[in-house]
Amino acid sequence: MTAQKQADVATKRVALTPGTWAALSNIKEPGKTLGQTVADLIAEHQRRKLELDLDEIDATGTFTSWEEAKKELNL
Repeated sequence: MTAQKQADVATKRVALTPGTWAALSNIKEPGKTLGQTVADLIAEHQRRKLELDLDEIDATGTFTSWEEAKKELNL
């Protein structure tokens, strides 16, 4: 088994309720593993969280220019 194949082998197991298993199976695209589907869901969640965080910062934040920030951080 190659190093890449070994890295792709599951090292942890996750217990799922039958309903969660069915929902995950319904989301899974043909040719993808459940592990790949979970990784895709995590990536999508992270993108959405970043977008929400940036929207909140844009709406409520105060901004400092990069030059001012570098001075404050002694960069």
